[in-house]
Amino acid sequence: MPSRARKPAHTVKQQTHCPFCGAPRPLRAGTRKKKYETAQLWQCHTPKCLRTYAPDPGGLRHKTYPLKVILDGIMLFCLGYTAEETIALLGSRYSLRPSRLTLQRWLDEHPELTTYRRLRAAARSLKPRLTPQASIRAIKLYHRQVYEFAYHRAKLALLSRPPAARKTAGAGASMAKHAASGGTAARERRTTPHPHEDVSRLAAPVAAFLESVPKTCPHGLFTDDAAARGSQLAADFIDQEKLIVIEKQNAATAAAALIIPSVGSNYQRHPKLQRFMLTADSSTVAIEIPVWLTEPEIDALERQRGIELIPKVTPLDATTHFPRSFTGHLDFLQVRNGAVHILDYKPGARTDKPLAQLVMYALALTVRIPDLSLFDIKCAWFDEHVYNEFFPRSALRRAR
Repeated sequence: MPSRARKPAHTVKQQTHCPFCGAPRPLRAGTRKKKYETAQLWQCHTPKCLRTYAPDPGGLRHKTYPLKVILDGIMLFCLGYTAEETIALLGSRYSLRPSRLTLQRWLDEHPELTTYRRLRAAARSLKPRLTPQASIRAIKLYHRQVYEFAYHRAKLALLSRPPAARKTAGAGASMAKHAASGGTAARERRTTPHPHEDVSRLAAPVAAFLESVPKTCPHGLFTDDAAARGSQLAADFIDQEKLIVIEKQNAATAAAALIIPSVGSNYQRHPKLQRFMLTADSSTVAIEIPVWLTEPEIDALERQRGIELIPKVTPLDATTHFPRSFTGHLDFLQVRNGAVHILDYKPGARTDKPLAQLVMYALALTVRIPDLSLFDIKCAWFDEHVYNEFFPRSALRRAR
């Protein structure tokens, strides 16, 4: 007797507001049984609305397969598995085997979020070859809480190449994989873009730093309660008059709008979004990257910039202050458009302003990567609605 397919649990996260009228605290309104899952329904309680809805992303409504299966299928294929291997893995995980055409349709519906498909064929041809399991290296960091630091080795290897080498490798690999992957490889060959700039100057030192983190990271510093944290810093060294923050929407906001509604708890928001962007986005090279500054490094930055980054605390009966230090974890690190981008996911990004936190992250990154300067870095914080970007070099007060 054939086994019955396991139905993934539906999202039970409490809805904060009605998506139609904005009224707070909608009420549960039962469930809807679909072919492969059970969806939680919500109803607005205001008399003028009273709409009943399921909190799925707009782009994934009216789908036969559960959202988790669709996202896993996209990530497995982007990771480097063939279409047949992806379908087999979905079958072993969920007892569901979508057709090859269905998998292709999932990928085609979100081209702006699956840009790594353009590099996928070239990544499969790297020498030595990185298997899908080895493409992403993940390491748990037991700091004040558990962080999963991860970086995409295949992506960094490709971005570290000169543009001409990346173009040649991508075209040749696409043609070589055409027979094995059918229409999917052919589509990759047609969409391989012409590299418009050389990012290898930035990608190579970033890759060297990420590879060294497991050996050089001072884990004891991250568990020290005296170390300053980015989210607790005052913005006294930020020049509010010359700071320009550009508000826009891009692939990061689109990815958040797709992933966040599928997460059942706030605790899982960061890991789910980070893993999807690291796997499917062509520019996201690492997540949860630890950065740190010691007292000599902080003192050198302050003398160089003519500002005070972290206040000095001096005991009453002493002439020297307590040693200062700074630790933090970057949510996302991207290499694109000739710059290194530091991204931080912040729910409620319209009202939140983590300027001091992001500027300190940028300064710490320039210390950890000597070949990098503030002119090479952009900072941004975002959620599913807005993406706020600024240049950290313009945010620092000028020395008088």
